[in-house]
Amino acid sequence: MVVGLKIACAAVSLSAALSFALYALSFEPYGVAELAYIFAVPAVLACKLVFAENGEYQNARRKARAAANSQSRDFYIQILKKYAPVKRAYFAASFIGGWLAWIWLLVWLRHVYPPSGWFAAVLLPLVIDVLFMFPWFALLVYMLPSSRQGAPSRLFSYASLAGLWVGLEWIRSWIFTGFPWLLLANSQWLRPAVIQSASWGGVWIVSFTLIFFNLAIAEYICRLFLRERAKFKGESRSAISRLTPEFYIALALLLSGVWTYIANLPRPENQQKLFRAGIVQNDYAGILKWSKDLASENMGTLRKLSGALTLADVDVILWPEAATPPCYPLNFTAMRGWVEDLSKSLKTPLLIGSMTYDSSQNAAQNGAFFISPELGLSKDSYAKQHLVPFGEYVPRIFWFLGKVVPVGNLKRGESSRPMPVKIAGSDYNVGSMICYEDVFPQLGRAAALEGADMLFVCTNDSWYGREAGAWQHASHSALQAVATRKIILRSSNNGLSAVFDQYGRMMPSTTIENAQGQTWNGSNAEAQKPVEIRDEYSAMLDPKTLKPKKGSPLVNDEGSIYFRGCGYVDVKSYKNFDGKTSAYVRYGDWVAYVSLALGLAGLLGLARKKA
Repeated sequence: MVVGLKIACAAVSLSAALSFALYALSFEPYGVAELAYIFAVPAVLACKLVFAENGEYQNARRKARAAANSQSRDFYIQILKKYAPVKRAYFAASFIGGWLAWIWLLVWLRHVYPPSGWFAAVLLPLVIDVLFMFPWFALLVYMLPSSRQGAPSRLFSYASLAGLWVGLEWIRSWIFTGFPWLLLANSQWLRPAVIQSASWGGVWIVSFTLIFFNLAIAEYICRLFLRERAKFKGESRSAISRLTPEFYIALALLLSGVWTYIANLPRPENQQKLFRAGIVQNDYAGILKWSKDLASENMGTLRKLSGALTLADVDVILWPEAATPPCYPLNFTAMRGWVEDLSKSLKTPLLIGSMTYDSSQNAAQNGAFFISPELGLSKDSYAKQHLVPFGEYVPRIFWFLGKVVPVGNLKRGESSRPMPVKIAGSDYNVGSMICYEDVFPQLGRAAALEGADMLFVCTNDSWYGREAGAWQHASHSALQAVATRKIILRSSNNGLSAVFDQYGRMMPSTTIENAQGQTWNGSNAEAQKPVEIRDEYSAMLDPKTLKPKKGSPLVNDEGSIYFRGCGYVDVKSYKNFDGKTSAYVRYGDWVAYVSLALGLAGLLGLARKKA
C-alpha cells in the first residue's frame, strides 16, 4: 500500500504540473490555443481516478459522516488519513504549478521600473494563484463526481465547477481594482470562429465553454478507462455506459460560437470601406517620455511619421497613449497650438492620446482627444477611468508605498461618453479606452451603451519590454470587438498596433517603407509612396505574392511589432451588423452571474455533504 501511495503522490503531482504547463502554453507568446481545451484534463483525471472513482476512499468518506459512534468514525477516519499524503502532494503541486505558470506568463513585468518590476513579476502571480487558480484546482478533490453517478448529478457537478471557474475570473476583474488579464477566453483570440459566442455572452461564455470542455473530455476518458478495466476484470457493463452527455453538451457549446460565425459570415459584398486610418508608433520608452530633454525629439518624430502618412492618403492619424510629451500637457497653449498646426498642415484629423493638467486641482489626466484641421482641438474628450494602481495613483490604504511613475496622482475620468468626430466626411461617435482599460469587458460595453460606433484603444506598451506583454494585451481587444460588435482602432507606442473588425479579426496593415524596402523610421532615407494592388472587391493584395493581404498588426521589415515607424489600415465594417446591438451590450455579464450562481450552488452542496 505504501508503494501504491507513493505512485499516487507522484501521479497527482505530475498531472498538476502538466496541467499548468499546458495552461501557460495556450497563451501568448506561445499561443497554442488548442491546449486550452485540454489543459485541465491531466489534473481532473488524476483527481477522479485517485479520489472520485476510488471505492475505498469514497466509502470511508460516507461511512465517517454517517458513523453512529466515535469508534466506528475513527476507523474510517484512519482510512482517509492514508490518503492525506496524496492530497498534500496534489495541493503542493497545484499551488506551486499555478504560481510558476503565472510567473512564466507575466515575467515581462520585470521591465517595469527594475528592480521593482521583479517584485511585481513574483507577487502578482502569487496573488492570482492564491485567490483564483489554486482554490479551483484544490476543490477538484472534493467536487468531482463519480462516473457511476447519474447523468443529471454529474452534469450539475461539472456545471458548478465550470461556473466556479468563470465566477473566479469575474471576481478577478473587480477585486483589488481588478486584473482580468488573460482570462481563459483570451487564449482563443486568433481563432475568430470560436470566440463569436462572446457577442451574446461576453468573454465569460467563451471561458465557460473551454473549461466545461476540459471537464467533459476528462469524464469521457475516465469512462473509457473504467469500461476497459471492467472488461479486464470480466465485469459486464451496459451499452449506455458508453454515453457521455457532458461531451455532447460541451461540443454544442463549442459549436455555438462556430454557428454564430456561420450565421454572420464576413461576406465581401457586406463590406463597406469607412476610411483609411494611419497609425504612428513613436517608440519612446514610457519613463523617457517624461524627460524634457527628449520632448523636442519626440515631437519631431511625431511630426515626421505623421507627415509620411500623407503619402498613403490617410483620412485620420492615430497616435498612442500619452504620445505628446507629458511634461507639456495638451491643454497648455503652446502644446495645443503645435498639435492644431500639425493637423492643419497635414490636412488630416488626429485621434490621439495625451496628458492634460488642471492647475486648480493640481491634478493631471490621461486622455484621448480629437483634433480637426478645420476646428482644432475638440471640446469633447475622454479621460481614463480605470487608473493603474501604483502607476497612475496610489490607493489610499497604501499611501506609504509611494508611486512608480514620476508624476502626481492622476485624476480619474467619470464618463464613457464617446467623442463625436468627422473622418472622411462622415460623422462617428468614437468610444475610447486607454492603456489596459480594454482588458475590462465592462468598459467596452459601457462605451457601446453610450452610442459608440467604434472604439479607440491608445496604449503605451513600451513598459512591457519587447516580449509577450504587448501580444497578451492585444488579445483583449479582439474579444472586446466581438462582444460589442464594434471596430477597434488600436494604436500602441511600440507594441501591437492594429485595427480589429467586428469579428475580432485584425485587418490587413501596411507599413510605410523607404526606397530600399526598409521600414521608414523618420531618419533612414525618405519615405516612399506605397504600391497598392487590389482585387475586384477592392481588397489589397500583397505586391510580392499577389494574394490577398492577411490580417496583421503593423510590423517592420523584420516581422517585429516592436519598432519606430508608421503605417495604415483600410477600415471596413460589415453591413450585417448595422443598427444592431449585441446581446452582451444589452444584457452585460449575465453569463458571469449564472456562473457564480452555479459555483455557489456547488459549494453549498459540498458544505451539506461535509456537515
